[in-house]
Amino acid sequence: MHLPNSPLPTTPIQQGQSPREHARAVATALRSAPDALDRLPDAAGVNLYELDHDLRDILSRALSAREQASAEPLLRALGALAGGELSELARQADAHPPQLVSHDRQGNRTDEIMFHPSYERMTEIAVQRFGLVAMSHVPTPGFSAPVSHPLKYAFWYLFVQAEFALACPLSMTDAAIRVLQRFGDPELNARYAAPMLRTDAGFASGAQFMTERQGGSDVGANAALARLDEDGWRLHGAKWFCSNASADVALVLARPEGAQEGTAGLAMFLMPRFLPNGERNCYRIERLKDKLGTRAMASGEIQLNGATAYPVGELGTGFSQMMSMVNASRLSNAMRSAALMRRSLVEALHSARERWAFGGPLLTKPLMRDTLLRMVVASEAATAMVFRTAEVYERADRALAEAPPSGHASSPQDSDSRLLRILTPIVKGVICKRARTVTSEGMEVRGGNGYIEEWGDARRVRDAHIGSIWEGTTSIVALDVQRALLRNHASGPLFDEIRAELACATRTAPHSDAVRALAELLESRTCAIEARVDELGDLTSEHRDLGAAGLMNALYDLFSAALLLGQAAVHLRDTGNARKLAILVAALRPHPLSEPRFEPAATDVLLTSFAEAILCGGQVPAEAVDPAVATLLENIGAPR
Repeated sequence: MHLPNSPLPTTPIQQGQSPREHARAVATALRSAPDALDRLPDAAGVNLYELDHDLRDILSRALSAREQASAEPLLRALGALAGGELSELARQADAHPPQLVSHDRQGNRTDEIMFHPSYERMTEIAVQRFGLVAMSHVPTPGFSAPVSHPLKYAFWYLFVQAEFALACPLSMTDAAIRVLQRFGDPELNARYAAPMLRTDAGFASGAQFMTERQGGSDVGANAALARLDEDGWRLHGAKWFCSNASADVALVLARPEGAQEGTAGLAMFLMPRFLPNGERNCYRIERLKDKLGTRAMASGEIQLNGATAYPVGELGTGFSQMMSMVNASRLSNAMRSAALMRRSLVEALHSARERWAFGGPLLTKPLMRDTLLRMVVASEAATAMVFRTAEVYERADRALAEAPPSGHASSPQDSDSRLLRILTPIVKGVICKRARTVTSEGMEVRGGNGYIEEWGDARRVRDAHIGSIWEGTTSIVALDVQRALLRNHASGPLFDEIRAELACATRTAPHSDAVRALAELLESRTCAIEARVDELGDLTSEHRDLGAAGLMNALYDLFSAALLLGQAAVHLRDTGNARKLAILVAALRPHPLSEPRFEPAATDVLLTSFAEAILCGGQVPAEAVDPAVATLLENIGAPR
């Protein structure tokens, strides 16, 4: 890993070189720049795309050659911005949150939200320069056709490594376009969806106003009322947590007067901020939320006072329609949390390489290497899961495009749509929760400076906590994973995808005993978890609920391990590099309490000898990983 403008001279750990020998080599290099010890490691200015070997590797297999050629210069440009200007803009926007101006000086109600110029500049970069919202719907600058979902999320992944908060309104706008195109009538789309697809100053943003004070995640308890009069539908009631409160268009759940209770009685309505005659619609922004994180983005409380609204699709299908929007947002949430992990890892690696303490760089310290390894494992597993889910999203979209149009919101029954139905809550529930740990570890690696706002670590820790709350808390999405298994019959496509990945790995690297043995181990785990899933219907609802989070995490760990093995097999075949295999071994290490062992294990020796290569994307010979694989299999009692 090479970072430009490094404050300390860097000397890579050589094969067979001990940490003490490496420390001496770095000390020798330091004598030529003694003042470097007084500088603080600062990764500002790095190109986050050029630095990300893992993302580039994933895209090389997920994209067509033509799409990759078109995307490469734009990804490189965004990577540079994310490591430089965008990061500084994000810091400024976070330090200057939006302000609600409820009245003008004449006392007239205005409900204007004023944003710092840095937020406006970031929006301009995202929407106009890179077309982040529109790129999967229409051709955007640099592309002759809409891009695939994996490529779209690659752009977002880089952008979010600099700015997390703005990605929420951008994501909701993207999802609102999809909902309107699928369920809205042509007139509604022409008037309201088309402006959201613009990549100029006329861009309109979207939002979803769903949460109410008394319900929270229990959407069936929502009380907002929709009344039909001679002029159309009017909305009454209150929405408690409305992200992107200044949106030009909001999709709102409300219960038509006289409709049944619960989610079955809810309808989706489009509520514009301004009416066709230019007047403000009849709703008020009561106040903005004072939040722990995502401070740059306005979240508020909305009072509906007979606001004009237009039904989207059939009445009574609102909850299902909104869930189709929520599922798209859940994948976006997982991507954003994975991006936070990645940026935290970049900063932590830079600090550990360049920070000198106790006679050598922090990277030479065994416990620091172990911390960084855990961050690498979590980050690369999350990235693999997000982009595989994006590939499934692309396949499911093609199946949906081939289905006859319908105003109903029933779930498609093709295998890819059912697979997407379960993957979105799995990645949202697990990645968003684990991002809290990874960002906190990254802050700790930097030490006291990590706790200071100027460095960005504190903001990432604050922002990471919202991912597990937006679009359903961890418990809610864990229960949704169960519903996907029991109601949507998603287990078949899920386990088929895992087994296909394992089979592909053994075909790709047929001469690797390590790949074969690990594939057999993961196959046995697949059978065990599949048997547990088959028994879900026999359990009481209370027992099912108590095991829901554990099952969700087990499915994630199994699937991500299969993906890491598939990547490892490709690397072994193409370059002989066993680094990804080492990452998988680290991911499968037994829990420290599983055996009372305090002497170094094979994985520890591997990390000592090839720390820089494993942590920073270098070359690791297969023969160096084989003993660690053998030790792993022995410790967990797997057949070899």
